[in-house]
Amino acid sequence: MDQTSGRMNWVFGGTIAILAVTAALSVALKQDRKVYMDARAPAAAPTAQLPENHPPLDALNRAATLAEMSRNDPANSEIKVQLGNAYYDAGLYQEAIHAYEAGISTRTQDPEMETDLATCYHYTGQHDKAIEILNRVLQRSPGYAPALFNKGIVLQNGKNDARGAIAAWEELLRVNPGHPQKAELERRIRELKSASR
Repeated sequence: MDQTSGRMNWVFGGTIAILAVTAALSVALKQDRKVYMDARAPAAAPTAQLPENHPPLDALNRAATLAEMSRNDPANSEIKVQLGNAYYDAGLYQEAIHAYEAGISTRTQDPEMETDLATCYHYTGQHDKAIEILNRVLQRSPGYAPALFNKGIVLQNGKNDARGAIAAWEELLRVNPGHPQKAELERRIRELKSASR
């Protein structure tokens, strides 16, 4: 009975040791693997313990990974654009501007990226530069909804130009009558018009 009990303890102990080594290797391998995520993936990191206004951890992690990738492949404009998106998602707008500007040098006429770049300029208080970029986008892509929407925001909030904001949003609703934020835009237009009477 003692020999059988001793063998069972030995087998049990060996099994536990193998499971522990397997778990440790699994964790180590997962930590070494870099994951490239699309910059527009939804935020999944818990933010309950983060200080107020702290950038989302998943966006910061993506930015760190993409910054390393950009250093290793400096000619790759797609990585720079994705890095700009990660900084944008993290609320690091000045860093996003640098990444987008580096990406735009080889990737011109990308209305989505340029609209995001203009938004970053707006968030950093450079409203004239934001309007300049949005006008350039709209010259090449008339009726591009995100540019018209953001132009209205910049004109209203950054330039204090209610008439300009109304014109941008009315143009947006004219070319895109089914816009998902139609009711909100109509409400803003009504408020701006009544405030200017």
